[in-house]
Amino acid sequence: MGKKLGFGIIGLILIAAAYSFFTHGSAQIIENAKQHLNTQLATLEQSGFSIKERKSEKKTDHFVISFDDPQKVSRYLNTQGAEMTQEEAEALKGLQVGVDAAYLPDSYSALSLDLYPTALPKSMMEDLGDEDKKLIAAIKKMLKEKAFLIHIDFNKMLSGFKGYVKDINKTVTDDGESVNIAANGMTFKGDIQQGKVHTFSQKIALISLDAGKALEVNASNIVGGYSMTGKTPYDITSHYQIRSVWVQAEPSFSLNAENIENETKNSVHNGLLKSTIRTKAEKIAIAQAQQKDTIERVRLDFNVDHLDIAVLEALQKTDPEDEAHIQALTQQLLSKGITLTLSDFSAGRIIQDGTAMDGFDMNGSLSVDSTFNAAAASQNPLLALDALHVQTHVSISNELYALMVQDPRAMIMMMMLPPASQKGKKIYDIHFSKGKLSVNGKPIL
Repeated sequence: MGKKLGFGIIGLILIAAAYSFFTHGSAQIIENAKQHLNTQLATLEQSGFSIKERKSEKKTDHFVISFDDPQKVSRYLNTQGAEMTQEEAEALKGLQVGVDAAYLPDSYSALSLDLYPTALPKSMMEDLGDEDKKLIAAIKKMLKEKAFLIHIDFNKMLSGFKGYVKDINKTVTDDGESVNIAANGMTFKGDIQQGKVHTFSQKIALISLDAGKALEVNASNIVGGYSMTGKTPYDITSHYQIRSVWVQAEPSFSLNAENIENETKNSVHNGLLKSTIRTKAEKIAIAQAQQKDTIERVRLDFNVDHLDIAVLEALQKTDPEDEAHIQALTQQLLSKGITLTLSDFSAGRIIQDGTAMDGFDMNGSLSVDSTFNAAAASQNPLLALDALHVQTHVSISNELYALMVQDPRAMIMMMMLPPASQKGKKIYDIHFSKGKLSVNGKPIL
């Protein structure tokens, strides 16, 4: 779920392409649609894609979009607001997506699209190898049946869209082992402004993978989406909620997370990005062998400020072997005064093998002086410490602290750096600046 499917990205491209249709009668709608479609396909062909198997009828169109040039593809998609690194695009090289377009198919739609992969990326097929012939045959059969299909409908005003992903329930058997893949209740909708997707929301009832005792994974009741909040592709607010995630694997391992929520707000001012990430979970339970640990009311709030977008993009495109260029860009990036802030990392309660105790909370910040010299630090890493500023506050319940010191490694560290006590909790206030470290006001280095 963390990376976008290739044919999903193509769907977003075509959603944006649909904006310029008009509503001056059905014949004019179709004519304008076809003209605009030709323009957009020509743009794709100049942007690392190729268009194959084009068949155009009066009210329908069919073609296949192929991912051919990863460098051009990633550059183009980033200009459209669909973030993708060149490495991610490389992994999609060879992917082919079939598109069936229908004009004025019903009372709601000016245009409907069916998108489905017809060939998987070359890297994926190469990873499977000759020993997986049965699996390859099963995948090819699923592609032929359009098992992975996205359907999109655009309204008559071409200002909004809705759609769904075809329900999936497939079992693949190879050498006596079976794997079931299921997904259902996947729907989405959004609106279009100035030719681009402005808001997008989706719902997924269930996604599951069942490989028997070896591995079982499922996630249920997922909702999420995003909205554009500014002029750049980085000005965006996104959110998602997951009711439940369940993982079970050999040997005797299971993980269950409930009511996970995340919100990310990004904004750009004068080319500098500020990002605020807030994540929380009601419960995370992990069982392994004979031990079961549960963490309740988990929260992680994190901020990044003064991140130079142009420099960051240049770093992503730089050859890893070009050390001089990397150093120069790193110097430029840090000269803006990047600040990382951990606003809240906490757990309200921890249960270990049935014993409950209060948890912990932590906050802090990290900043780098604009005087930081990347070239000098590469020769002498200790110089980087002089430009680093860290401030951290940690509060641990007495019960959790007592549990932690049962580990000999933790006990030695805490003997060397004893905590302060305050209101039934153990406290660490850590400060590091200009190469000097202090804990609870006492200098260490």
